[in-house]
Amino acid sequence: MNKSVYIETLGCAKNRVDSEIMLGTLLDHQFQYAPNPEDAMVIIVNTCGFLTSAVNESIERILSLAEYKQTGACQKLIVAGCMSERFRDSLLKEMPEVDGLIGTSDYTQILSCVNHALEEGERRSYFEKHPSYSPKNQLSNRVLSTNKHYAYLKVAEGCSNMCSFCNIPKLRGYFQSRPIADIKREFQQLLSSGIKEINLISQDSSSYGWDLGKESLLLPLVRELLETGEQDFWLRTFYSYPNRYPLELFHLMKEDARLVPYVDMPFQHFADPVLKKMNRKITGAEIEKLVNYALKQKEDIAFRTTFIVGFPDETEEDFRQLLRFVEKGYFQHIGVFTYSHEDNIVSAKYGDTIPEALKQERRSILLEAQQKISFEKNRSQVGQIQKVLVEGVSNETDLLLQARNQFQGVDVDGVVLINEGEVSAGQFCDVEIVEAHPYDLVARIV
Repeated sequence: MNKSVYIETLGCAKNRVDSEIMLGTLLDHQFQYAPNPEDAMVIIVNTCGFLTSAVNESIERILSLAEYKQTGACQKLIVAGCMSERFRDSLLKEMPEVDGLIGTSDYTQILSCVNHALEEGERRSYFEKHPSYSPKNQLSNRVLSTNKHYAYLKVAEGCSNMCSFCNIPKLRGYFQSRPIADIKREFQQLLSSGIKEINLISQDSSSYGWDLGKESLLLPLVRELLETGEQDFWLRTFYSYPNRYPLELFHLMKEDARLVPYVDMPFQHFADPVLKKMNRKITGAEIEKLVNYALKQKEDIAFRTTFIVGFPDETEEDFRQLLRFVEKGYFQHIGVFTYSHEDNIVSAKYGDTIPEALKQERRSILLEAQQKISFEKNRSQVGQIQKVLVEGVSNETDLLLQARNQFQGVDVDGVVLINEGEVSAGQFCDVEIVEAHPYDLVARIV
C-alpha cells in the first residue's frame, strides 16, 4: 500500500518546525510526501489556536481539506497544534471529519496516531495531561519546508511570562530550554546541508537557559554557535522578551557580522498603565532606555517590534504616548494588532471596553506613522553597497530577483528586488541599493 501524507501548517514559525519534525518522522517510516492534498492518503493540519480568528481559520481549513475524503485520496484527517490543544476535550466530538488529535507536546506520537487511524479505524487523541516539553521530543530528522537557504531552529518551548492577553502557557506549557549540545548538533546539520541563514526561535528566546540556572544563556548559546568555524552564514534571533535580553548581544553584533544587527522584540505597548495590566514587567522608560542603549552600541541595528492597541481601558493618552514613542523613529519594522477578547485569558476579566472601530483607527494611525519612518530609513540606504541573501525569482514578477539584507527578517519584513544582474538562489552577493520604497528596496548586483 502506497502511504502518502500531506501536512499543512497554520500560524507561526514554531508550528512550522513541529510540522517538519512530524513529516520527517513519517517519511522515516515508509510514508511518501504528497505535495498536493488531493493526492494524500493522510492529511495533517497543524493548527493555530492563539486567537478566535486563528481558530476560525483553522476550522475552515480543516473542513475544506476534509472534502478530499470524497473528492481525493484522503482516508484519514489528523489535527495537531494549538487549536487541538485548546479544544482537546471537545474537538473530536464537535468535528466528526477529524480522525485523530495530537497535542502540542505530543507531535512525536504522530506515527502512532496515523497508524492507529489507518489500521484500527478508531478516532483517538494523543495528549499529555498538561502541555510540556522534553528534550527527547526535539527530533532532528526534520524535512525542511522552507526554501533551501534558510531554516528555523527552535531553542525552547513554552512560556512562563504570563502576559494577561496571552494563552501560550496553557497551549504550550511553561518555558523549557533545549540543551545547548542538542541545539549545536542541529545547527551543524543545517549548515552542512547548505543553509545560509539560521533563525533562532521560541516563545521567548531571551529567556533561554533561565530554567537551567539563574540567568539567560542566550549569549553563551549564540557565542558557541558562532564558534563553529563556518564563515558564510547569517544568524538571526526572533521573539525576544525585553527585560531579560542579554545586553552583550548588542556588542556581539558589532564584533561578528554573522550575527546580523536585527532585533525582534515585541514591546506590546509603551504606556505604563497598559503595560502593567498586560503584566509585562517593564515600564515605558525601561523600554526606551533599552532601545537607546542598543543603538548607542551599534547605530544601524534594525528593531522589529509589535504593539497591541485597544487593550481594555486603553485611554486616548495611553495611545498618544505609544504614538509619540513610535514617531521617534527607533524602529525599522513594526506590526500592530488590535486587542482580541478571548475567554481563556487573564485580561478577559477587564472586559472588551474599546470599540472595534476605535481599535482599527488606532491601528491605522500607528501603521501610517511607521510607514513614513520606514520609508525614510530605506531612503537612507540608497547608494550603499550591501550583502544580501538571494531567495530566487521575485514573488511579484519573473523579471526580478528577490533577496533580503541583514535588516529584513524572512516572511515578516520587506525584500530587496534585484533588477540588474544574475546570481543563483541561496547565494550571498553584493548589491548597490538604487531605489527605496516604504517596505522594499531595489538594487543591482555589483
